[in-house]
Amino acid sequence: MQEAKKLHAHIIINGFQQQETYLRKLITFFAISNPSSLNYARLIFDQIQHKSSCNPQNSFVLYNQMHRNGRPSVDKYTFPFLLKACSVLGDIRKGEETHYQVVKNGFSGNVFVQNSLIHFYGSNAKITFARSVFDEMSERDVATWTTLVSCYANHGSIETACKLFKEMPEKSVVSFSAMITGCVRKGRFNEALEFFRELQIRGLEPNDSTVMGVISAAANLGSLDTGKWIHSYIRNKKGNRFDSFMNTALIDMYFKCGSIKDAIHVFEGVKEKLVGEWTAMISGMAMHGFGERSVELFENMVELGVKPNAITFVGLLSGCTHAGLVEEGLTYFKRMKSEFGIEPTIEHFGCVVDLLSRAGLVAQAVKFMHNMPMKANAAVWGAILNACRVHKNVEVGELAARWLLREEPWNAAIYMSLLSLYTEANRWDDVATVKREMNEIGSWKSPGCSLVEVNGVSYEFVAGDKSYPPALQVSLQIDRSIKEVKEDYSCWWD
Repeated sequence: MQEAKKLHAHIIINGFQQQETYLRKLITFFAISNPSSLNYARLIFDQIQHKSSCNPQNSFVLYNQMHRNGRPSVDKYTFPFLLKACSVLGDIRKGEETHYQVVKNGFSGNVFVQNSLIHFYGSNAKITFARSVFDEMSERDVATWTTLVSCYANHGSIETACKLFKEMPEKSVVSFSAMITGCVRKGRFNEALEFFRELQIRGLEPNDSTVMGVISAAANLGSLDTGKWIHSYIRNKKGNRFDSFMNTALIDMYFKCGSIKDAIHVFEGVKEKLVGEWTAMISGMAMHGFGERSVELFENMVELGVKPNAITFVGLLSGCTHAGLVEEGLTYFKRMKSEFGIEPTIEHFGCVVDLLSRAGLVAQAVKFMHNMPMKANAAVWGAILNACRVHKNVEVGELAARWLLREEPWNAAIYMSLLSLYTEANRWDDVATVKREMNEIGSWKSPGCSLVEVNGVSYEFVAGDKSYPPALQVSLQIDRSIKEVKEDYSCWWD
């Protein structure tokens, strides 16, 4: 033991106190050699600034080792670590056994342990058990409420999460972050931004998780003003010291909001570009139809020694699709596995089907689909249906539509595509049949809608709806602007 401590001192003196390769072995030695040295192991662990992930199973190995080495008494810190390991492993049986040990050792009334139990059950979608622990607690702190709110927001009912959030006696930035993240996951992006505004009103400072949630909400709403504001906010707080996740989120947000210039500006400002930033650029350029630029970015990335991942190839293949680069797309698909060792997934196969279909090579796309190592999903059949509608291939389109309707009989968009196919082919009896089927199941296409952002506020417009006053004003202004442009154009033409 003394020799190990001398070695630890030697590591510190020589400036290697953050070299996890060395420290991991020291921690393991102190943790399993003697029960009395566990505290020393924990001290070393706490001094590591950037901890990498480890095998959660080792928690149970050390717990059993504790018992074999004289069974030291457990305390309120023992079981939360074990329950955290169970959450990461997704091991319900071990978690339930740990819960039994909690009760057996008299810690079922400890708020710290109970919070860990709520987190364990909630993270494994056992919401009823998590709520049961919560209801039985005689004492609750802000972490208790936040943990349960997170459970409902991420794995249960967002409405229940909102109700619990309103009942919270005290709210923290973590609880706001839980609601923002939960709303984003459920596609309730406007509500996510409302929670963020409330957080600001309360004078709370958002953490990285909150910021990432708001960036995602702004991206999905196409709210450029909000996106720019949050970018400016974090730049003031962090300077330009963003990690790769933040850079990637910002690039993605700007592309989704239609500001290619801002996306490029963020990308070019990153000194050490990792695969996330490159992938966001490749996907963003593809999204806006600049397929050649996606290919160029990919080749630059590879040339600089950055290894692409599976998501990179989804963006790259999408770029090839939008640019009509069929041969290039097929070549990249083959290089995925042969050169980069990435096993294609259904998303990659779907991209190739879409690539071939959009190029009018419908027969080749169908053949490729039938040769896939997995069963085609709705996205793959949908790509074929859309191509058949464009290229007027009624026979294959009818086959694709009928397959899709077996899976999604409520989906009006499929019926509309089928109607378009039959109408183009002058098959009026079939048109009448499809309309009759739609009437029987009550499936009609929802009215189109779009979002327009004015002074930082997003307005939703539904086709034919003039009932919402602010939206109506904006709509009238757009109508006036279009009329003015037409008049100016007419004068210029004359």
